Amino acid sequence: MAKAPTIAAPQHPAMHVAYEKECREMLEPHLDFLLDKVEAQGWDRRLAASALMYLAAVRLKPA
Repeated sequence: MAKAPTIAAPQHPAMHVAYEKECREMLEPHLDFLLDKVEAQGWDRRLAASALMYLAAVRLKPA
């Protein structure tokens, strides 16, 4: 079984123009790892990605 990628600390402050790009690049292998695992268990990869987008969007809404 493949080992989960590690999470690197940010190299830029949150308000820096490169921060969001750096965050996306850090998250990308984690997302690929997760989608590979759910697909291996029989879930449709596209629907799982859609579910992740929904779950992420819900977390942006104020409580």
